Amino acid sequence: MMSLIMMLLFMILMIYFKMILKYIFYTNIMMFMLMIFLMKFIYLEFMWISIYLNYGIDKYSYGMIILCLWIMFMMIFSSKKIIKFNLFMFMLLLLLLLLMMCFYSMNYLMFYLFFESSLIPTILLIIGWGMQPERIKAGYYMFLYTMFSSLPLLLMIFILKEYFFSLNYLILLNKNININYELMFYFFMIFSFMVKLPIFLFHLWLPKAHVEAPLVGSMILAGVMLKLGSYGLIRSMIMMMNLSMKFNLYMFILSLWGGLILSLICFMQIDLKMLVAYSSIVHMSIMLMGMLTLNMSGYMGSYLLMISHGICSSGLFYLVNLNYLRLNSRLFIFNKGMIMLMPNLSLWWFLMCVMNMSSPFSLNLFSEIMILMCLMKWSYLILLMLIFYMFLMSIYSIFLFIMINHGKLNLYINKMYFNYMNEYLLIMLHWFPMNLIFLNLNYLYLMNLL
Repeated sequence: MMSLIMMLLFMILMIYFKMILKYIFYTNIMMFMLMIFLMKFIYLEFMWISIYLNYGIDKYSYGMIILCLWIMFMMIFSSKKIIKFNLFMFMLLLLLLLLMMCFYSMNYLMFYLFFESSLIPTILLIIGWGMQPERIKAGYYMFLYTMFSSLPLLLMIFILKEYFFSLNYLILLNKNININYELMFYFFMIFSFMVKLPIFLFHLWLPKAHVEAPLVGSMILAGVMLKLGSYGLIRSMIMMMNLSMKFNLYMFILSLWGGLILSLICFMQIDLKMLVAYSSIVHMSIMLMGMLTLNMSGYMGSYLLMISHGICSSGLFYLVNLNYLRLNSRLFIFNKGMIMLMPNLSLWWFLMCVMNMSSPFSLNLFSEIMILMCLMKWSYLILLMLIFYMFLMSIYSIFLFIMINHGKLNLYINKMYFNYMNEYLLIMLHWFPMNLIFLNLNYLYLMNLL
């Protein structure tokens, strides 16, 4: 009887939260889901844990689901003053469901369906809650790039079904894929994931989508949606290992030169969001290079970089939004001398920027060290280019911090700006996990990641 009364009191309290403080209700639900997930799979030491039929979880999807829940929690927490809140929350929860089902899928066709379905709520978030009229064009760019790149993947999935009579990951892992027109099969299998990452030459949709998206759109794009491409690449390259050994060199060269070119393009940007968006593409390029070596250290470094970049880029977009809310502009020319107005926020800008350039003690440092060691073991000929690559990645992060917080203060700013506790809390929720994971890396051994 007592438990029934407590349950009724809890339900009344939750209904009250939902009616009065809606965003608190949803953030509590997200944290509850995250806690249950962590408790259920705390002893994940198997290759796969089957949940039901074509759904399961392994060490790769485990981290992606935790990242998805964590980013979604911070998105809801930052959406206190959003218009049409109920419809907005429906879109976020629908997107969360599609992303989690995508990471749970053990079947290639089911993965493809959820992979493409997640595009719909993302575009609706950009078009429905974006600020500028150009958001329609950004939605078109994202839709056309993603849909046309995914059609060859669907064709290759049908060919796999024709050859092996199954699309289950575990069955395809044990198959030696020898198919006619190997180069075409390899390129079509990874093309959709390359666009989703994106890599150089297929990246034009991402800066447009970031610039026109609302805060939550940028956070989910950088935090989780880009990781769908890298997650799909992990599944595909392990499955077609013999084809990857033949053709990965060409993709490696494209990633290396593309990353160098995009690092230089970062210095030409005048918009804060554009610079952070191009920075994301550069990080995805080095993540792809580690994956293309087909070395276990490269895979694990790329996997950790996926998680660390998801949190770091989300935090940078949140800081950009805080500046935009106060100055009504994202241009560098107006965002100068902020250290005089908001010194506390300048400290967080420094911490997030140095985390973006992989300084100690962030998870970015550990992941990039693993990738660089793997790349040098693969070929010493690219050592000088890698040094230049790392140098440029550090310089544009320093450039971002200096341009915002130093320099002459704009004359039209005639009032002081204050920060709120929930803003500091949200920034800390981005910064602390990156450094706490670095200080407790033994969980990687427990999960057989190293």
